[in-house]
Amino acid sequence: AAAFRGGPSNSRSDPEAHPSVRRNGFAAILRPILRPGDAKAATVSADTLRLVRASGSAEIPLGDIEGIDATGHWLWNRIRIRHAGGIATVSGLSREASQQFANSLEAARVRWWRRRLAAGNGRLRTVHHHVSQLANPPRYLTGSTARRLEHGAREVSGLFPPRWPDTLSDEPEIRQLHAVREFLDAPDLHRKKANAAFAANEPARSRAFFDRIETRPLTDEQRTAIVTDEDHTLVVAAAGSGKTSVIVAKAGWLLHRGYRRPSELLILAFARDARNELEERLRKRLGRETANHISVRTFHALGLAIIGKAEGRRPTLARTAEDERALHGLLESIVTDLLADGRFGDVMRRWFADHFAPYRSQHEFLSWGDYWNYIRQYEIRSLRGERVRSFEECEIANFLHLNGIIYEYERPYEHETATPDKSRYRPDFHLSETGIYIEHFAITEEGTTPPFINRDGYLQDMDWKRRCHKEHGTVLIETYSHEKASGRLIRNLERKLNAHGVPLSPIPPSQTFAALERQGRVKPFIRLVATFLGHFKGGRLSFGEVARRASGSDDRRRAEAFLEVFEPILERYQQTLSREGAIDFHDMIGRATEHVEAGRYRNPYGHILVDEFQDISPERARLLKALSDNSPGAQLFAVGDDWQAIFRFGGSDIAVMREFDERFGDSERVDLETTFRCSDRIAATATKFVLRNPAQIRKEVRAVGSVPGPAVHVGLPGDERSPLLKDALGRIAADAAGYPGTSEVLLLGRYRHTRPADLPALNKPHPGLRLSWMTVHGSKGLETDYAVVLDMCAGRYGFPSEIADDPLLALVLAAPEQYPNAEERRLLYVAMTRARRQVFLLAEGGPPSPFVRELISGDYDVAVFGSPPEADVRCPVCVEGRLKRRRNARNGGAFHGCSNWPYCEHTQPPCPVCRTGLPVKEGDRFRCRDCGAPIEACPVCDGWLRDRIGKFGRFLGCSNWPACGHTRDIAKGRGHSAAGKSERRHGTT
Repeated sequence: AAAFRGGPSNSRSDPEAHPSVRRNGFAAILRPILRPGDAKAATVSADTLRLVRASGSAEIPLGDIEGIDATGHWLWNRIRIRHAGGIATVSGLSREASQQFANSLEAARVRWWRRRLAAGNGRLRTVHHHVSQLANPPRYLTGSTARRLEHGAREVSGLFPPRWPDTLSDEPEIRQLHAVREFLDAPDLHRKKANAAFAANEPARSRAFFDRIETRPLTDEQRTAIVTDEDHTLVVAAAGSGKTSVIVAKAGWLLHRGYRRPSELLILAFARDARNELEERLRKRLGRETANHISVRTFHALGLAIIGKAEGRRPTLARTAEDERALHGLLESIVTDLLADGRFGDVMRRWFADHFAPYRSQHEFLSWGDYWNYIRQYEIRSLRGERVRSFEECEIANFLHLNGIIYEYERPYEHETATPDKSRYRPDFHLSETGIYIEHFAITEEGTTPPFINRDGYLQDMDWKRRCHKEHGTVLIETYSHEKASGRLIRNLERKLNAHGVPLSPIPPSQTFAALERQGRVKPFIRLVATFLGHFKGGRLSFGEVARRASGSDDRRRAEAFLEVFEPILERYQQTLSREGAIDFHDMIGRATEHVEAGRYRNPYGHILVDEFQDISPERARLLKALSDNSPGAQLFAVGDDWQAIFRFGGSDIAVMREFDERFGDSERVDLETTFRCSDRIAATATKFVLRNPAQIRKEVRAVGSVPGPAVHVGLPGDERSPLLKDALGRIAADAAGYPGTSEVLLLGRYRHTRPADLPALNKPHPGLRLSWMTVHGSKGLETDYAVVLDMCAGRYGFPSEIADDPLLALVLAAPEQYPNAEERRLLYVAMTRARRQVFLLAEGGPPSPFVRELISGDYDVAVFGSPPEADVRCPVCVEGRLKRRRNARNGGAFHGCSNWPYCEHTQPPCPVCRTGLPVKEGDRFRCRDCGAPIEACPVCDGWLRDRIGKFGRFLGCSNWPACGHTRDIAKGRGHSAAGKSERRHGTT
């Protein structure tokens, strides 16, 4: 050790100790020498620097020292030592002593660093080797590997203090340490650069493999997708972009590079057909011997294998697990058996009577059209199958029917009430055996009507009906919307009926169920139960949790009523499986996941590859996550297209794909945007169409093939309903003549009932075509030369389907989609992207669907043939409907009726000149859309004036009569305005 001592200078030997110096500079010299806190002595040992101050001594590890500076006078120096804890100062040393002290301290510090470098050299060299490889990494740097490297780098860096002696800067170990610390300054950036370098260099290193693995060399974006080897990689692929090729090539590349052995690969498919195709492709591309050692399974087979391994016995999978019809049949038989239980029968009766559809008050709607859309969407029909005009009327009808009260709905009143201005009165309900009438009024306790009903006219009509019954001595029972709002509608009705001596004779539940079966209403209920059951079990929810959700839902009464029905069905379903010693798919996936999470099953697979990932369900995703977490270094490679997610009814949840990184952790997304199937015009139109939904994952689709003109054709029927399908096939045959061989034509339908009756007859005139048919759902994964989508019409079974998802599913789904017709839009995208050359969308059999109207009126690259639809003219009554030309069944005359018929009964007469066209308003007058004749507008309303004949001769009357009573005498030119004495009945009275 070297010891140094400082203090005041001796005045006898100090030239500055002259009296004049003492007089003028003594204080200035002594002040810095004798500053409190400075050390007056220091000792340097092998590992520490010991400082002695007036207040005591302190030790500073040599490794904590970051720098040494000397300052002071020409006779003395002050040494400043910068260290991890701050700055220490040694004062009062002579210049010679201070230099010796500084040199001794720096030499000791260098020796200390050399010893420390020698001790940590092995670990430092290893970490530096991995860091140095990031410039041209030998393989992809996954998130987990990067974290391990960062952890190791921080441990190695922590072995050494932040600052080393400058004299060691050129030492190899210091340069290595410096490189490691540069990596630690921005590890994410270094990882990003490393992976960019790997993605740029690896395709060249593996060029020979990528050139030969498929019949044609892989594209650059396919190669990029394959070499992106993150812990969890999501490949978002366009339709026809070669998803299967990428999966097969990914497996082959992992083997080619020696990253995995065949036994470490697991490829998962959702269906047996897809699994068989993958197995065949692997055998062709990788060789039978290699392919035989790769596990290719469905999720069903994987779940059974995991359970068998963990429990020592493979369970029996129920037949209903893979057969939807069998499941529906089982549930229907369970409901039939449960009906023998009186309590369940009552629960079922209440469900079908009061909660069969989501209830929305008429007062929530702003127009008749919005209201009719709701009525039509949920097909509000009574238990007897009648179309009724409101949910509340339906509830009344069901109560009467279930209690054995015979009624007639909207039967003409027994006394004649028709006048020239008013049609015959039709009360809502007439009780045949007692002669009692029931009228349901859509008013609140304050007498307010729905926004789309004229309040004054409605209240006048109510008063007229009351007076009518009073004058004729008939009994009228009144019910009101506010009774439904307060939950008293049926209870009050029962009390009112009892007051008039009407007996209640409830019919047996089995009779009700039989009637519902005849009306075809049982199967939709069973489908709802099956879908709810799948999501309930797939989400691994408890009944208590769902009950809590029900209690907080917007329609709490209906949700709780459904759970009353669902709970005993669920219990009996589980008992049936237990009795048969079987499990369903959801139980199987759940049990398999539990075994993996608990460590009872060790995942032998290092790489899991999943095809059609957009069809994943939350329960399958949880199993994948468990398998990845169960085995260190295990990776997931998923390929899918969220634009083709069309199996929500089967349990798939598009949110899993959209939230991939949140669910699985370290992940990378790669897009396959080149389609080899569709022409550029099909790809562009289909892409634009599906991306109207902003929630879809965006990607830019590019097509290899191009065509000179539009490749998406929309067929519209004329007045004579020409056979659009034959027209389309003729156009296809003409185009196909330019191609060699037979061309395939795939006819697609939204529902099975759209299948053409005689395909051979359709094919016969076109021997160069080969026709086939299937549903759009069934066509997924297929491709054809031409695709023809049938029945692109509006309506309940149209495309898009107006059969809405029941809001009850929100109880078992995490996040329902917000965009209207989101899955139906993806379904049409699937239909369009089956075709290589051309797509035909045929709106035959009804008014064009909203999708067709969007395609022909929006900025889409489509060709339209047939008669383009006339410009929409809104119905003046319901607003949402459109006026359509129709023919009177009795005399063949033309008129224009609302497209919402039979709910909206509004009609308008034709043009008075051509007798067929529809008068359309232009400025302050009307003009016939067909013949162009000018027509005078009504000065009172939005109608127009037409010739009419009354008892006093010809006059002009408003086309909106009787709602508008304006007339004008033709001879005298005088006008008379009067509102119609009653509103045309368009719903609840």
